[in-house]
Amino acid sequence: MTFKHTSGGSLKRFLIIFLMLSLLLPYVQALEMLSGENVSVDSAIDDDVFAAGGTVNINAPVTSVVIAGGNVNINAPVSGDVFVAGGQISINSDVGGKIVAAGGDIDLRGDARNAVIAGGNISIHSTTVISKDAVIAGGNVLNAGTIVGNLTVRAEEFQNTGSAGSVDFKKSEGLQGLEELMIKLANILYILITVGFLILGIVVLKFFPSQFLMVEAEVRNAPVKNTVVGFALIIVSVILMSLLAVTVIGFPVALILGMLFSIALMLSSLFVSFAIGRKIVDLFKLGTSDILIFVIGFVILSLLFRIPFAGVLIAIVAISLGFGALIYTLQKNWQSITTGFS
Repeated sequence: MTFKHTSGGSLKRFLIIFLMLSLLLPYVQALEMLSGENVSVDSAIDDDVFAAGGTVNINAPVTSVVIAGGNVNINAPVSGDVFVAGGQISINSDVGGKIVAAGGDIDLRGDARNAVIAGGNISIHSTTVISKDAVIAGGNVLNAGTIVGNLTVRAEEFQNTGSAGSVDFKKSEGLQGLEELMIKLANILYILITVGFLILGIVVLKFFPSQFLMVEAEVRNAPVKNTVVGFALIIVSVILMSLLAVTVIGFPVALILGMLFSIALMLSSLFVSFAIGRKIVDLFKLGTSDILIFVIGFVILSLLFRIPFAGVLIAIVAISLGFGALIYTLQKNWQSITTGFS
């Protein structure tokens, strides 16, 4: 592949490439991505489903689901895992894998392998069998089902009319209970977001490999330069969008730029993840696929982000590095990139 440098119009190119990417991603055929005020799956999907909406109904079998919504109803079997966050969540059918749920009111009526649930009011009904363990944090918790393994509960009120291999219950009261609940919710939300970014990276790498690897190569070639330039560009972009947003004419432009800017920031650390994965694979002389290289780097970077205090600095550096590399790649290789999308 021959790279050609094109000068001028870098901002225009930046906008176009990310607009194209944002429009293309929802139509990737390997995954079903659904969004809207009312989302309903009424025919079987032999694949993973990612859905977001005011009301989300799963009325036909799917492989696995990641859902964010106001009211979520899973009324058909899920052969894999369920990750869901919402106001009102009802899981009325069997789940082949684990359930990870966070919400206001959560009702569980189907079977599952494991369950990790945090919410205000949580009810495990008599029709439910959890074949391994369940961890629950909430305000009011009712278990009328069967937990074959361990049942761990942290709640203000707990009623257990069902059965479990063992029960570990501690009462949470007042602010302490609220604090514990918020920590549980934050941890579950972090897991959901992390899984979402992992899937996003795999999708982009699988369907746009040459473009992805161009940026990753720039990350490795000039890490210090790209970090400094990326950090400066992020600050300038925020100032520019803020100035545009205070004017009537500039406000729509600021919204569009903000959307594209957000997409760029979300992708930035993914390129750095791949670069880290490549370093690890090269160090240990491992022969593996690009997807596995990305997953290795992603896991390592995600763990680094969790380091107290230092994790924030690491995140700033990683995002700045990826952002700078992305802008440089767009500027230097525009013709090759757009040819790959045609």
